[in-house]
Amino acid sequence: MKYHVPYNFILNYLYPLRPTIKKMLGGYTLQLNKKIFFFLRESDTSPEFNGVFVACIAEFFEELQAEIHTSKMEFDLDGSKNSWIFISEDLPDFEQKVLIACNLIKDGDVRMGKI
Repeated sequence: MKYHVPYNFILNYLYPLRPTIKKMLGGYTLQLNKKIFFFLRESDTSPEFNGVFVACIAEFFEELQAEIHTSKMEFDLDGSKNSWIFISEDLPDFEQKVLIACNLIKDGDVRMGKI
């Protein structure tokens, strides 16, 4: 099935990894080995929530926020507190922050992702 995935530059950044793309909650998840790493959202409805949500293990949330991006918004997409770092598409360095997350994933950082 073909999707129009927002921020498709992420797929280039993740190469040679080939994530599975799945529709979820009005956006798309990028998964590797059944583990969710990104939730991508681009919608006309509530555009303030457009961007990339980076999944992380809650105990490493603050540490990863310091490395990737510190957002003032807190999200609870799956019932677990402090496990999604939000990178807004409106940030001037949006792509750079996403690249940091992609590099952590490519390096096999165990703090990243959710089952």
